[in-house]
Amino acid sequence: MFDISKTKLFVVACCFFALASLTYIHRYPTGDDAWFAEQSFWLQKEGIIRSEFFRGLLGWENQILVSHKLFLLVGAVFIQLFGYQLPALQFVGLVFFYTIVCELIIYIRKREGEIYSWYLPAMLILVFANRLLVKMSFENRPEMMLAALGFGSFLLIDHDRKSTWKVLLAAVLAGLAFLTHLNGVIYLIAGLVTLICSRNYRSTLVFMIAGGFTCLAYFIDIIQADNGLLAWYQQFRGDPATQNAFGLSSKLLQLVTYPRLFFHSPEQIAVSLLLVFLLWNQRAYIKLLPVRLRVYSLTLLLSFWLITKANGALYLVLFIPFMLVLAYELYRLAPFRSWALKLVIAAYFVIGVVGMCQIIYTNATMEYLPVSYEKLRKDIPDHKSGFVPLTFFFNEYEQYPRLLTHENYKLQSNKKGMTTVKMAKWAYKNGAGFIVMDYKFRPEPYYPKAGTKKIPFYNLSFFNGRFAIYQR
Repeated sequence: MFDISKTKLFVVACCFFALASLTYIHRYPTGDDAWFAEQSFWLQKEGIIRSEFFRGLLGWENQILVSHKLFLLVGAVFIQLFGYQLPALQFVGLVFFYTIVCELIIYIRKREGEIYSWYLPAMLILVFANRLLVKMSFENRPEMMLAALGFGSFLLIDHDRKSTWKVLLAAVLAGLAFLTHLNGVIYLIAGLVTLICSRNYRSTLVFMIAGGFTCLAYFIDIIQADNGLLAWYQQFRGDPATQNAFGLSSKLLQLVTYPRLFFHSPEQIAVSLLLVFLLWNQRAYIKLLPVRLRVYSLTLLLSFWLITKANGALYLVLFIPFMLVLAYELYRLAPFRSWALKLVIAAYFVIGVVGMCQIIYTNATMEYLPVSYEKLRKDIPDHKSGFVPLTFFFNEYEQYPRLLTHENYKLQSNKKGMTTVKMAKWAYKNGAGFIVMDYKFRPEPYYPKAGTKKIPFYNLSFFNGRFAIYQR
């Protein structure tokens, strides 16, 4: 064990916590912040999930049946409470991030038998120094909620004496993970396999029934919609996000490139490298790891490998709570110090600090985007429909009759052959009275050269070096 007192570790943890907190100040939005916010907006306003941003694509302007339903419902509740402000929707991720923090504390407390264990601040350091967790903790995406529900389900299963209510609650949480994102089925599979391996067949039956009934809630809006099952299948089959899951060659490519999920960029490499190093260095002790943790984690890994439609780097969040407790358990079995471990931990910290400083720098040097858009409002006709960046949502969405997003054009063009002329014709055909372009934050390759006075059907009415507005 490292010769560092608990007090010093808590001080270090507080420093990383402070650095992580600074990343939340005027956090710039991602496209997903707005994309999911728009769906929650319509759910709160009309009681259905749909999108005007993507009108003309798979009938999404009428209803989106393939969606992250529970996550969007939580977003709708936040909109109802706080309005559709950017921080309000980003706060959804923060709530579930701290849920994960509490769950990790519960795990350490159970294993150590005390709350003030040396391993508690060590775990908190790993959490708040993890660039991916900190970044995703303030984004309006479902992965953090998914991980919190899934890890919570595991904690309820991870008991020697399994009371019926704990198994029931574990099943409900796993089912809620499925309602949050279809990938949540991996927690149902992992929980079921873990209970079967424990030979507790009564608990297995309870888990299956409770989890299955919870999952049925996913189909409520599908059954209520006209030709719902057919519409759901058509949307699922045609969704651009699912195309890599169809076709033998595409699926094989996904299976072969699965490791990319864990080593995609430095923010993924940090935690993956730490776990891989400990697995190798402590390989003689792997068989001593808690059985349920081994079975659950391995099933999680394999089931996601088989079902995943894409090896997106952000999906690593689903595994990070388990990766951290595996790292803790491996080190705890036979604590050691070595130059190699110090090097791996140093790399973890450097990646975390540099990554968080990058976020803070971007927040500080780029004007808060909702403010930038508000300043543009006087130069945009409010009676016309617009063709805008995906982030053009917060504070602006209700200012105009209808907004189409640039991503809509890209998806309907299959991201091929996109040019300024084709883009302008598409915008005109779809009734856009104005076009907003952002040459700094979300530049697109089909934008005209900055400052171009005229494109088909539209003339430049405003340009400040970053934003361009074209009007018919």
